[in-house]
Amino acid sequence: MSPALEKMHYELLYNTVPNMWEKFAYPSLAPLGTWVQDLRKRIEFLSSWLLNGPPLSYWLSSFFFPQGFMTAVLQKHARATKIPIDQLELETHVLTKSSCTSADMPQTGALIHGLGLQGADWKIANSHLTDQEPGQLFTQMPIVWLDPIRKSDVKTTSSKGFLYDCPVYKTSTRAGELSTTGHSTNFVLYLRLPSTVHSDHWVRRGAAILLQLD
Repeated sequence: MSPALEKMHYELLYNTVPNMWEKFAYPSLAPLGTWVQDLRKRIEFLSSWLLNGPPLSYWLSSFFFPQGFMTAVLQKHARATKIPIDQLELETHVLTKSSCTSADMPQTGALIHGLGLQGADWKIANSHLTDQEPGQLFTQMPIVWLDPIRKSDVKTTSSKGFLYDCPVYKTSTRAGELSTTGHSTNFVLYLRLPSTVHSDHWVRRGAAILLQLD
C-alpha cells in the first residue's frame, strides 16, 4: 500500500475527511460522516436546480464559491437596469418566515437560506438582533432577501436604531487566505442586520453568520 493510501486509510478510520479530498473540496470542519451527508445535500440541491429550474430560495451553503453567486446577482441587476455593477451593493432584508412560496419572490435580487447565526440570536417576532439565551450556540436565520441597490442609497441606520455589518463565513475558522480571484477563501460578505444597540456590542460577542456549522 502506498503511503498516501495508507494515510487515507487511517483518516477514514478516525472519521476525518482525507487530506487528498480536502485539497479539491470546499472548506469544512465537519467530521467525515457529516461531511458526506453535506456533500450529498449539495449535489441534490444543484441537481434539482439543473433539472427543475431556479429554486425559490438559494441554499447559499451549497456553493463551492458563494462569492460568485453574489456577483451574479449584481450582474443580473446591472444588465436589467443599465446601472454599472461597481455602483451597486446588496442590501439585506430578513423575512419573517423560514420557507417561501412563489408569492414571496422579489422582483429584484435573490432569496437565500441556510445561514447559522453565532454570537447573537434572531427572533422573527422582533426582527432584530438580540442576545442569546444561556447555553444557546447557534440560531437558524430566516430567509434573507439580497436586494441590489445603488451604493448611494445604502442606509446607515435602521428603524430599530442601528445596523450591524454581520460578517458571513464559510466555516467557524473566522479567517482565510486570498484566493487567485482576490476573494477570501473563508469570508463571503457582510449582511447588514438591524439592532437596537451599537455594533460594538456584537463585535465584542463575535456575532457572525456561518454557512456551515461545526
